[in-house]
Amino acid sequence: MKDLLAEFPTQRLKPVDGLAVTAEIWEEAHEYHRQQQRFHALLGHGAGIVTGLDVIASDPPDTSVYIQPGVAVDQRGETIALTEPLTYDIGNAAAGQLYLLLSYGESYPLNDDQTEGPRYVHAEFGIEVQPSLSGGSGVELARIRRQDRESPIFDAQDPAHPGPNEIDLRFRRDVGAAPVEHLGLAVVYVGGGVKSVRHGQGASYMARAFSRHKLRGRDYRLHVDYDIPLTADLTAYTLVYLVGQGAFQLGKEEMESLYAYTQGGGTLFIESCRHEVPDGEPPADTSFYNLLSDLGVKLNELRPDHRLLVEPFLFAAPPPGFEPTTMAACGRESGAADRPHGRKSAPLWSGEVMSLPTPWNGGSGRDSRMVCSQKHGGAWEFGHGRTRQDTDGETRNSKSVYPVRVCPCPLKSPPHLRIWDLRVYLS
Repeated sequence: MKDLLAEFPTQRLKPVDGLAVTAEIWEEAHEYHRQQQRFHALLGHGAGIVTGLDVIASDPPDTSVYIQPGVAVDQRGETIALTEPLTYDIGNAAAGQLYLLLSYGESYPLNDDQTEGPRYVHAEFGIEVQPSLSGGSGVELARIRRQDRESPIFDAQDPAHPGPNEIDLRFRRDVGAAPVEHLGLAVVYVGGGVKSVRHGQGASYMARAFSRHKLRGRDYRLHVDYDIPLTADLTAYTLVYLVGQGAFQLGKEEMESLYAYTQGGGTLFIESCRHEVPDGEPPADTSFYNLLSDLGVKLNELRPDHRLLVEPFLFAAPPPGFEPTTMAACGRESGAADRPHGRKSAPLWSGEVMSLPTPWNGGSGRDSRMVCSQKHGGAWEFGHGRTRQDTDGETRNSKSVYPVRVCPCPLKSPPHLRIWDLRVYLS
């Protein structure tokens, strides 16, 4: 950086009438702007890949790779543009840890048409494979752990864990301005009753989290509107959050609006409130099941490795509900979950991570599944119902929640309906 700052332009040419614009004067004036551009790119954005430059293996695999068009900035702030896709053959000359680098270069001043006209300096690029990253100002496009000189190159089967002879893109540095995508969320109440502000607050907390984090290299802004009627124009919303406060029956106009929204790629998030429901299922559940049946939606289980639980952040279990008196306690490292006081259940809607111990799974400690203990209190396990033996030796049945296809984060607009209905049950 010290050497780089020594090149920072601190003076510029001031034109005056009668100044003889020689080649030297012209070069000095333009070099000032080139240096300013270099420092802006390097100090404002950093060295790395601005866009494109994806590296893929040949098909069928051999010793060559394909590099897609794109733009990068090197360690000196030079902008490197690859305008056409190209093939680079690593050949049989190298093995071990290899780094595929893109570097900047310039041609000698050339006269394009071989006449006495002006000469031009053309921006060029170079691609090379090196055994290390030390020295030079090249931009890393990929790295490959090659077993021997004859090994063909493959695309990584698991990009997060590339194996030998597979293209590793994990260490590429992406720079440049991230695009901002604006999303809308509508909180819709059905079933009457008192409209709890906590549902809107939970959505606002999620919107705040969206604004703080980049997801897949993009910035998101989530805007929340409260108490939106189903008869309103829902096409402006990426997600509609249906809050069932009691039994309900949608009218024709509401059904048509909801059907048009889902058919247009909208996403639904369904939740049944359990206020003043001491036992059994809340009345809104039956209404939601009927609604889903009318919409032709089939319920599916939520797998433990579902994207909702692992992307962009890892959840050992879905978070506890928003009702503070009914949240399940996190539990002790070697004990059972503490029995919370208050109501017996709460829907899931919060930004906290919950971890519940499972003393009946053959040992103490924490487990990544949501589980239920009728003795100690807790949450139902994902998947099918089963019979298990509690710590006191008594056999009990554990039920299941059947969450269906959920909208992953960041929110998308798939052509099919995605709904999630999960609750924490406390004995």
